[in-house]
Amino acid sequence: MIRPLLPVLSVLAVFAALAPSAHAASKSCTRDGATLLAASGKVRVVSVKEKPQNSESRRDRIYGCWTTTGRRFTLFQSRDFGLDSIERDHFEIVDGRFIGAIRSFEGGASESRTAATFDAQKHKAVHDTDPCDEVSAGDFTGVEDAVFFRNGGIAYTCFKQSRIVDGKGDRVLEPNGVVVTSLAVSANSNSFSERLFYLADEAPKSVQL
Repeated sequence: MIRPLLPVLSVLAVFAALAPSAHAASKSCTRDGATLLAASGKVRVVSVKEKPQNSESRRDRIYGCWTTTGRRFTLFQSRDFGLDSIERDHFEIVDGRFIGAIRSFEGGASESRTAATFDAQKHKAVHDTDPCDEVSAGDFTGVEDAVFFRNGGIAYTCFKQSRIVDGKGDRVLEPNGVVVTSLAVSANSNSFSERLFYLADEAPKSVQL
């Protein structure tokens, strides 16, 4: 005698209904009252206010987030110390995956700037501008200009120095002493033909990245 399969199928249906869906909605990148700062593709940059400590007048935790999973990871903490030190941050998203961050600090007559990149999919830091971070030119310290390109690469300048950092390492763009300005990366080109354009002592130049 052949038994009906309906009871078995019913039990399986119940278990399927109780099991968590593989396509369950991921957590929102802007949960916990986060403020959206930048967005492109599956990448979000958000900030969450935290309680200021010691002499801070503002403390925000800056997160990168990958929307597919909703996983957030800390990029850095953005802080103000009254009028003694004010931080302003700028973000760019490259290829829908890499986050470029430029951090500017103002205090009195002095100013400093740093830059870094992060991989939002792998939730980690990629490159930074350490060789320029302590280079000073009067009241200004650090990075004068920075542009971001594929895979988290950075082209950047400081006082009479210019550099490129990517998967090949951190290296000199032009010999020290040459003033490099007007950094720009070619747009609307495939990843194998990106070029960096700039002025070297006012002479136009370019290199393939």
